Amino acid sequence: MKSIVKFAFSSCLSICALGFSVISFAQTSDTLKNLYQQVSKEVSAEAAHNSEREQRFRAAASDQKALLAEVQADLARQEKLRDDMKVVFDANELQLGELTTQLDRRTGNLGELFGVFRQMAGDTQQLLFDSLISVEYPERKALIEALADTKEVPTIPQMQQLWTLMLQEISESANVTRFEASVVKPSGEAYTAPVTRVGTFNIVTDDKYLNYVADSQQLVELARQPSGSVRSTAASLSSASSGDVGFALDPSRGALLGLLVQSPSFMERVQQGQEVGYAIILLGIIGILIVIERMIKLSRISKRMNAQLKDMDHPSSNNPLGRMMQAYFENKHLNDLDVLGKKLDEVIFKDLAELRKGLSTIKVMAAIAPLMGLLGTVTGMIGTFQAITLFGTGDPKLMAGGISQALITTVQGLCVAIPLLLSSNMLSSRAQQLSKVIGEQASGMIADKAVDIAKAKA
Repeated sequence: MKSIVKFAFSSCLSICALGFSVISFAQTSDTLKNLYQQVSKEVSAEAAHNSEREQRFRAAASDQKALLAEVQADLARQEKLRDDMKVVFDANELQLGELTTQLDRRTGNLGELFGVFRQMAGDTQQLLFDSLISVEYPERKALIEALADTKEVPTIPQMQQLWTLMLQEISESANVTRFEASVVKPSGEAYTAPVTRVGTFNIVTDDKYLNYVADSQQLVELARQPSGSVRSTAASLSSASSGDVGFALDPSRGALLGLLVQSPSFMERVQQGQEVGYAIILLGIIGILIVIERMIKLSRISKRMNAQLKDMDHPSSNNPLGRMMQAYFENKHLNDLDVLGKKLDEVIFKDLAELRKGLSTIKVMAAIAPLMGLLGTVTGMIGTFQAITLFGTGDPKLMAGGISQALITTVQGLCVAIPLLLSSNMLSSRAQQLSKVIGEQASGMIADKAVDIAKAKA
């Protein structure tokens, strides 16, 4: 209100000043009157406008107070909500700390479980990869490979699968089963045949032992099979349908059978002796032939002499005793015992030479054989030292040839000398025994002749 009065007073002063100015410039009353009316209208309009503005300001002030009260009430609610949320936040922080500790502990347990699972899966994968049971159940390789390659924490079904595979391996290791499978010959030809698996140790088809090549997942016949007695057990097992069957089991799960392929055969051993070894073998063959010939000869002479001993009245010329008796009867008329003895000795010495024929040769061969073996040993060691000089001792295979020759020739020499020496001793004893029989009979005949001569003189 005071501002309106001040405004009206200032307006009047302005009008008065204007009026004086108007009077000074324009002296007509109509002009002042019009100006006055105009100013009055403007003052009235201004007063009305100000009054309207004042009312509007008062209404706005009431609205602002209501709005302020509403804002203050909302602020109080928000502050209360803030306090409530702070309490909840503090409680959640405490619970979050407890859950974080529990999560770390359980995460550590799961991490340890995952590590153990992957380790067991890897070990089981290697076990199943080399196992003969995988020949009968090839689908389990893909399953264990998927379990071993997993990058996440294993699930319960996955752990059950690993457990099932391990139980299968344990249970099947005690079973003997027969099924159809593809078998590869050493020549590379493949065929399908029923095979028999003995646990995790061996697998056979008919009388042949098979080797499982895990890389190519193939059953391959051994390039060199075991001896006939061992193969016969494999044949018995392959043909059996029930009951107990004897079987030559390889407890090393094929390792010994695999080494069989690498071990040299008899002929390969012989070839390792080279030239000296061949000479020793030739010497042994010649010596054995002589021994056999002399054994047959002495056996025939012994049989004929035994037959002659049973019939002393009819001497035969097919044996030394008979020939000696013929010489006695032909010279029985001689009364000089010395002459008669010399006649008999002539026949006996001739037959004894025939009995001892070849025995000295056998003895010489029995003595030469180990010397030839020693010769092969020396030449083999010379070759070994030459290899060491040229190539050093880094690769033992370079020295194996010379060492094999040295050992094989020694064995060959002994194997030839021992039977020849025993045969020589046996043949000498046999010849000596026959000579003793002839000598005894000759002495007896001369003694009888001496008795007859003494009776005639008496």
